Amino acid sequence: MERRTTSIKIDPELWKRVRKYCIDKDIDVSEYIEGLVKTDLGKKGS
Repeated sequence: MERRTTSIKIDPELWKRVRKYCIDKDIDVSEYIEGLVKTDLGKKGS
């Protein structure tokens, strides 16, 4: 699957928390965010 590089603006403190969470779970932040988006879209039936 092709992946697209993009940028987002996020609160610096939230970014630190997300990075730490992902390090602890041994996943990339991009994988984590992509999973959240897929889950949310799935709940909406899109």
